[in-house]
Parts: sequence; C-alpha cells; structure tokens
Amino acid sequence: MKTFALTALAALALTASQTANAGALGTVVTAGLHQERAYYYSRQGEQFRETQMRFNSGIGIEALIGDKDEKIQGIVRFLWMSDAQATNPNTVDSKGDKLILAEHPDYDSLKNKNSGVLGLGVQWGLLGDPSDKQIVLTSIVGSGFITTDNTEYVMLEVGAGGTYNLTETMQATANIALTVRNRKALSFGPNMYAGVRYLFD
Repeated sequence: MKTFALTALAALALTASQTANAGALGTVVTAGLHQERAYYYSRQGEQFRETQMRFNSGIGIEALIGDKDEKIQGIVRFLWMSDAQATNPNTVDSKGDKLILAEHPDYDSLKNKNSGVLGLGVQWGLLGDPSDKQIVLTSIVGSGFITTDNTEYVMLEVGAGGTYNLTETMQATANIALTVRNRKALSFGPNMYAGVRYLFD
C-alpha cells in the first residue's frame, strides 16, 4: 500500500510538471507541532504511554499549477522536515501515582528526525482577487517518504490563509493548517507556512 501511494504521488507530480505551462514557483518555510508517543513500563511489565506535542520545522520549494489569474490552482510541495522526538515521559500509572523504577528508552538522547515530504493538493481562492490579494483554502495529501530509519508516514492537511501580490510576478503567501499524519497511529498538530512565489504564464 505504501509503495502504491508513493508511486501515485510521483506519477502525479511528473504529470503536473510536464503539462503545466502557467503557475508559480517559490520557496516556503514551515513551523508547527506534531504528536510523539513515549512508552514506558512498570516493574510488572505493564505498558503505559504518554502523548507529547513536539516542535517541527522545515524548508522547501512549492509550485502552483494553473493560470495566475485563476482562483483554483494545483499545489506541488516538497519539504525537508526536522521533527523533535519524544522526551523522557512523566512515569505515572493509570491512577496518576508515580511509578517507581519505571523503564523506558532514553528518549532525551534522541536527535531530531529528518524526512523529505512530498505533498500534492489544491489551493482554492475564496475571497478577493488572485492578481492582488485573496483569502485561500488549501487541501493537501502527501507522504513523508524520505527517511533514514524507515519511519515513512502518510499525511493529510487542510489549511486557510492568504496570498498577496507584491508585483505582477512576485507573490507572498501565508497559511495555517491542521496536519494529520498516520504511521501505525494517527498524529495531529497545527502547522504554519510562509513563502514567496515567482508567478509566470
């Protein structure tokens, strides 16, 4: 299933790049939060879990596909992401009592996890003029498919933001989104995006 999803994403990206004759190309930065799970065990072997909100950030390139005067455009986004991993958990049992001699990995020693993320989606113009400034909605599906430790994930994202044309060929954009990741379990978190695009016909 994972291989099929990656193949489909790659095929869509190649098709889009070959057929597009108008759109935009630019850089984008992102920062936000995601959930990490820290597992620990009692002396009797009972498993417990703490869900933590951890910081993530990234930088990458973004392309829009479609005429710059259109309200609906395709998005192709590639990011290099850095995710903070879980920290040592507050080891308590289901009653809230501190567990003595609880065992868990040394989460505090883990370094940030890096991954390459490809996303494909649509930017929907809601209010305003695409050639000036507008409020937009974005919907993106993607995958964190470049990893060094086999922790690939599928991603779904819905966001809202705006675009502002600085000149006829330069556009600033900002967006805040709810991101859902899935790898064995669902992970939720908000992410902010900001970037500058070069518009072309």
